[in-house]
Order: sequence, then C-alpha cells, then structure tokens
Amino acid sequence: MAKILVIDDDSAIRSLLGLMLERAGHEVRLYANGRLALTSIDAGEAFDLVVTDILMPEMDGIEVIAALRSHGSAPLILAISGAGSPPSVDLLKAATNLGAQGALQKPFTDEVFLGLVEDLLRRHASARV
Repeated sequence: MAKILVIDDDSAIRSLLGLMLERAGHEVRLYANGRLALTSIDAGEAFDLVVTDILMPEMDGIEVIAALRSHGSAPLILAISGAGSPPSVDLLKAATNLGAQGALQKPFTDEVFLGLVEDLLRRHASARV
C-alpha cells in the first residue's frame, strides 16, 4: 500500500482517480489545486506518489513538479493532462523533463492508469533495495 496524493481541479476526475486508487489498496489524499497540496506537503505530510494534472488554476502541475523537485526527498510524480490536444502533449513532455517519472494523456482507462501507478511504485521500490 502506498500513500498517494491526487491533484486535479476537475472534481469528477479527482474523485474517480481517488476511488480507483483506494480500491487498489492505497491511502489517498485529494486536492483541487497545487497550492493546497503543497501546503500539506510543507506541513510535513509525506507521499510515495503524487498524481498531478497539468492545467489547473492557482498553481499548475508544472509548478507543482518544480516545487516538489526542490524538496529534498521528493515523491514519485505522475503527470496527467487533457484530451489529446498538441499543447497537452508538449506539457506532458515538459513535466517529464522537469522530473516526473510518468505521464498520461487524458482520457485513459482504469487499467492503463492503475498499471502505470503500480509500475512506478514497483520500480521505485526495487531501486531502493
């Protein structure tokens, strides 16, 4: 079981991702924007994985990734972004260039999402051994 933070301004997507992750046995925290999520991290809450949308108000996912990378022991990061438009693809590339270990373009299936989450967690665990 991993502790996972989901950041997405779309409440339906945020809730769906949270439900999928909880059903897979993970502990999940949900936030509507990066600023709120980083407040929790700055207060000392640690996560194994952060799933962040890229395009959000107040603090976008690129800013979240940069802020997480500036922390000493940053969690794994999975960037997600919307519906197949070319700017979305460019933003996901930027996210991985900044240090996100994974990126998914919306829409994606439950199986693809959970498969990538488990793969990232598994690779991270084996790298720490």
